Amino acid sequence: MATLEPFFVLAKAVSEGRMSPSEFSLVCLPLYKGYGGPYPSPEHYQAATDLFYVAHDYDSADAEVPDLLNGDQVRLKAADIARRMKILLQ
Repeated sequence: MATLEPFFVLAKAVSEGRMSPSEFSLVCLPLYKGYGGPYPSPEHYQAATDLFYVAHDYDSADAEVPDLLNGDQVRLKAADIARRMKILLQ
């Protein structure tokens, strides 16, 4: 069963500045794509998916479009998702 813990750690690390948005994207995108399921609840799945899209929207160079988020926006969105994840993990 998939858990939120790895995603929570990533969200906290980037939101607290312990990981750059680029490093975050490098780890988050393949982690999400290769992560096994199912998630314990739809809320767990949605939180992980929301974090994936933050990473995706920051690192959209593969799609040959400009990045949709800047580093500050990544940190703010990740902090919000980390708060949601913390509640789900309690």
